[in-house]
Amino acid sequence: MKRRCPLMKFISIVFMIIFITSSIFPLNIITTVNPYYLLLKEITAGADNVSLLIEPGQNPHVYSPNVEDIRKLSSADLIIANGFDLESFLIEKLNWLEHSGKRVIFVSTYIDEVLRSSSDSKSNEDHINPHIWLGFSLLTEYIIPGLTNDLSKIEPSKAGLYSENAQKLINNLRDMHRDLSEYLLPLSGKKVLMSHPSFYYFFRDFGIDTVSLFEGHGDEPTISELKDIIKAAKSGEFIAAFGEYQQNNKSIEIVIKETGIDNSELDPLGIGRKDFEDFLKWNINRITEVINVH
Repeated sequence: MKRRCPLMKFISIVFMIIFITSSIFPLNIITTVNPYYLLLKEITAGADNVSLLIEPGQNPHVYSPNVEDIRKLSSADLIIANGFDLESFLIEKLNWLEHSGKRVIFVSTYIDEVLRSSSDSKSNEDHINPHIWLGFSLLTEYIIPGLTNDLSKIEPSKAGLYSENAQKLINNLRDMHRDLSEYLLPLSGKKVLMSHPSFYYFFRDFGIDTVSLFEGHGDEPTISELKDIIKAAKSGEFIAAFGEYQQNNKSIEIVIKETGIDNSELDPLGIGRKDFEDFLKWNINRITEVINVH
């Protein structure tokens, strides 16, 4: 009988171990911001380890990684980032990790072409509003299917689990969108005033325009611009005003004080929320509390 080469036997054992462990052991996934942490927790349903880099009380636009953050990113099997310059102080490190062979998924790649070709995206060659996780249509048509497809390619043995959980999530979000449409669609064409344009895609899904006092960090309105906004608010141009937990709300607080406009504070990152639907519902409650259908 021909004896098997010890080296070939060893190689066979190694490949068998790799196959078995890839099917049994969970992926270690790290997301840069909380909305994707919540989404991935629901899609993977405990089959993988999902952790968060930037806490939802922090502003990802100005977040700078420390040594521990770099260690966490380097040890992850998969990194989920938003892209579109949301994590501007992380992008150099994320690109380096990707070029070094680390799996890095930029969610922006799922919808980059769609938004750049959209006539009402408020985007150009240099900048696209990065808060894509707050648009119902973007979530259900591109983001959740894209994440599910990529996860299934990495872990084919869990593809059925991922797809089933993702479809439940999509169905729930579509139901939520339909119910909210009955309330907000009569306001199509109206305007809301925002301290920051995080909820642009959210309101766009209902035909509501947004006017933001500032786009990014450090570009707050001038006194002249603020006076114009106050004048517009007094004339009834806006149906409500919204600040944000992670932003400097000084300017919008001045507008609210001067005009008495109905207002609330929204949270685009989900502080203390248990899952993604809870995150959206919390914000929806704040919105419907102050926006009245006329």
